[in-house]
Amino acid sequence: MPLLYVILLSALAGCCLTLLLQLLLLYRKKPEPPGGAGGAPGGIVYSRVAPEHGLREYLQGPEPNAGPAAVEPAPSPAPASAAAAPGAEPGTKQPAEPPPAPSSREETCHFLNAIFLFLFRELRDTALVRDWVIKKIKVEFEELLQAKMTGKVLEGLSLREVSLGDVLPVFKSVKLIRPVSCNEEGCPEELGFEVDLEYNGGFHLAIDADLVFGKSAYLFVKISRVMGKLKLVFTRLPFTHWFFSFMDDPVILFEVKSQFEGRPMPQLTSIIVNQFKKVIKRKHTLPNYKIRFKPFFPFQALPADEYEDRDLCIQDFLLTEGRLKVTLIECTRTQITQFDIVL
Repeated sequence: MPLLYVILLSALAGCCLTLLLQLLLLYRKKPEPPGGAGGAPGGIVYSRVAPEHGLREYLQGPEPNAGPAAVEPAPSPAPASAAAAPGAEPGTKQPAEPPPAPSSREETCHFLNAIFLFLFRELRDTALVRDWVIKKIKVEFEELLQAKMTGKVLEGLSLREVSLGDVLPVFKSVKLIRPVSCNEEGCPEELGFEVDLEYNGGFHLAIDADLVFGKSAYLFVKISRVMGKLKLVFTRLPFTHWFFSFMDDPVILFEVKSQFEGRPMPQLTSIIVNQFKKVIKRKHTLPNYKIRFKPFFPFQALPADEYEDRDLCIQDFLLTEGRLKVTLIECTRTQITQFDIVL
């Protein structure tokens, strides 16, 4: 009998505690979502990417003071030497030069140069880097052979040896180009930098040149020095990409040696030097530049031979052969290369 009373009391106590907890949950004050009553429904909070205050000042410049103008202190009596200066009016105050904006000052890039030098030392002899460099050089050779002047002398160019040199180009200073275009959140839509570049690394090539009259010559091309101002741009308009190009004609010193049947060939040397300089001016000097994606952004437009045929279904019914008319209403920040879709 006492055991039955204990069971009944424990059951009654459990019911009371459960009832109290339910009342507390029902009548407790509901917490407000972050951002006040205007928050998103369902308790979902949407955040936007916004730059920190210091970065915002760097991009857009310091904000002017919105408060009342500060009261100027009473002018102090001028010293006797200043009063005796010729052309100086009494009671006048020389205006102080405002300090330059944070983003207009040149900045050093020592940390970037150190990181790039470390990576260059570790990666320059890897197969991946050398294959990429050789591939780019062969593309430049093909374009060089299509030039009018070199086409009269050369029939082919083959790479015998390539050396990446000892160091990378050095970024001596960098300066942000203002004004910076920003969106509503204050994030930049386009970033432009002026970079003071210098290179003394000794990149060189050994080339076998096939001449038009059936003979071959040996060429040695070395980049001794490069100096100039580079413009580096990251932009989201009209689509996300980046590019770099010289702002003016850079100072480039080449060391070119040519041999034909054991004798130097100065005519071929001058042709090669002039063609290299023309290529740099035509492709890598403003207003000319090359749109780039890698390694920062994925290339979105696929070549025509890589498009895949896919079956289209509407409500589990496979569409048969025919034509689908699509009207493009709006498209922003996307590369469109083909509009017609044939099913």
